[in-house]
Amino acid sequence: MGRLVGLFSLTLVALTSGVSAATDPEVLLRQRQSILEAHRTLVAAGWSPAPAQEPSPRERLWSAVALPSLSACSGTGAGFCRFDYQRQQQRLSVVTVPSDPGQPSIGRVERWW
Repeated sequence: MGRLVGLFSLTLVALTSGVSAATDPEVLLRQRQSILEAHRTLVAAGWSPAPAQEPSPRERLWSAVALPSLSACSGTGAGFCRFDYQRQQQRLSVVTVPSDPGQPSIGRVERWW
């Protein structure tokens, strides 16, 4: 009986740690992946779009995507855009660079925090 309880406990720990790892942004995101792919993956893992601010029409044009998570794009020429998400009390920001620098284009994931 003690062995059965121990096996059950070990299985429960393995399952719960697998669930948290599967929804961890470090596991879900990759540098250079399309923001469209990153968005689909995050939403499937329980993250919701939660922009920190309303992007301007110009920022929406620069991002070249109609994602509800878009918060802002820089006007510096580098083309950085930020997409924000939330899951329970956690917040996640994803920064992209344009796939076609200097042109409005679908971003590629550069970093996240």
